[in-house]
Amino acid sequence: MAKNKYDKYVHHPPHIQMRLKADKSVIFDGLMVGKQLLNYDFTIGHQFVRKPFKGDNPAHTHNFQEFLAWYGGNPDDPDDFGGEVVFYFGEELEKHIFTRPTIVSLPPGIVHCPLEITRVDRPIIQLEMMLPTPDGSPPTREPYFAKDKGFNPMAVMEFQDLSRKK
Repeated sequence: MAKNKYDKYVHHPPHIQMRLKADKSVIFDGLMVGKQLLNYDFTIGHQFVRKPFKGDNPAHTHNFQEFLAWYGGNPDDPDDFGGEVVFYFGEELEKHIFTRPTIVSLPPGIVHCPLEITRVDRPIIQLEMMLPTPDGSPPTREPYFAKDKGFNPMAVMEFQDLSRKK
């Protein structure tokens, strides 16, 4: 039972690490909270990226709004990014390279990914936010190209909860 009246509104996101099973490379090491803890269909992940990595997600679409953001870690200069992010949009895989703080808005149905962080001069902050579907249906994630059909991120990644248990 909660000790205080509003305790049910306060959540401490677990420290989650995701690794590719193939080479054990870390593709997420940060805080992530979602529906299971919040009891609301919203997910947010936050991590400090310390070294380059290449995500495993092929080009895909989903039926919900997603936001991806990258910020520099210099509290004295918000424009000091210190990294390079490569991201692809659309069925033509239009390449975008970000070398300054960036927010990407991905409405339902837009083709996007893969994602690669190619340079990290000093830690950068990466955020991912997934909102509920507009019609309340379950979230979907579908690979866009025929060669990627059947891709299941859970089959290629290992998830580990590194939170301190008390």
